[in-house]
Amino acid sequence: MENLDSFYSLMSKASSLTKEKKYEEALRAYDDILVKYLDTKDESIIEYLPYTFYNKALIYAHKKEYEKELEVYNELLSRFISNVSPNSEIIFAKAYMNKAICIQELKDEKESLDIYKEFVQNFENCLDEKVLEDIVQAKYNIAHILGDNEQIEESIKAYDDVIDLFKDTKEKYFLEFVAKSLVNKANKYKELFEFEKAIESFDKVIKEFSSFEKQVAIAYHNKATVLAELQDEKQMKKVCDELIEKFSNVHDEFIMNIVSSAEVLKDKDTFNKNCF
Repeated sequence: MENLDSFYSLMSKASSLTKEKKYEEALRAYDDILVKYLDTKDESIIEYLPYTFYNKALIYAHKKEYEKELEVYNELLSRFISNVSPNSEIIFAKAYMNKAICIQELKDEKESLDIYKEFVQNFENCLDEKVLEDIVQAKYNIAHILGDNEQIEESIKAYDDVIDLFKDTKEKYFLEFVAKSLVNKANKYKELFEFEKAIESFDKVIKEFSSFEKQVAIAYHNKATVLAELQDEKQMKKVCDELIEKFSNVHDEFIMNIVSSAEVLKDKDTFNKNCF
C-alpha cells in the first residue's frame, strides 16, 4: 500500500508540473517514476504505468518533438499491449491514434495506414464508447488514405465497413461518420464513372441524414455535378434548385460557398448557350 501511495503521489506531482507547462521538470518526474517502478511486480501499479508513458508522450507532442513522442508510444505499446485492462483501454486507443498522427507528421499519411489497421484489429470488439469513437475515426481514416492513394475499390470497401458497422446506432457522433462515408464513397464511384451508384449514395445522405447539413449540402452539390457530366441538364438544375432553396438561409460559410457554387453550376449551361 505504501508503494501505491508513493506512486500516486509522484504521478500527481508530474501531472501538476505538466498542467503548469513546466515540461522539462515534468519529463524528469515521469522518468523518475519509470526508474522506480518500471520493474515492479505490484499489479495495481503495473495497471497504471501506461499512463506514465502516455503523459510523457503528450509533453513531447506539445513540444512538437514528434520523433521522441513516437519513441514513447512505441515503448508503451510494445511493453503493455498484451496486458490491456478495462481501465487502460482508452490509453492504448489514444496511443495508437496519436502514433498514427506522429507518423503522418514525420513521413506521410500512407505510412500511418498499418498503425490504424493494427489498432482496429486489436480493439474493434471493444465495448467502451470512448474507444469506439477512436475506432470509427481510424476506420474512416483508413478509407480516406486508401482513396488518396488511388486504391479506389479498396477505399469503397473500407467506407462500407464504417457504414455497415455504425448505420444502426442512435449516437450522433457515429452517424456523422456514416454520412461522411456515404458521401466519400459516392465520390469514389464518380471517379470510377459508376454514376448511378454515386447518385444512389448521394440520395441516401439527402434522404436519411438531414441533421448533418454539411454532408447533405455536399451530397446535393456533388449529385448535381454528376448529372452535369451525364448531360442531364433538367435534373441537374432541379437538384441545384433544391440545394439553393434548402440552404440559402443557412449562415455557415462552408454551406454558403456550396450554395454559390450550385448557383454558378445551374447557370453555366444557360450562359454557354447565350455566348457567340
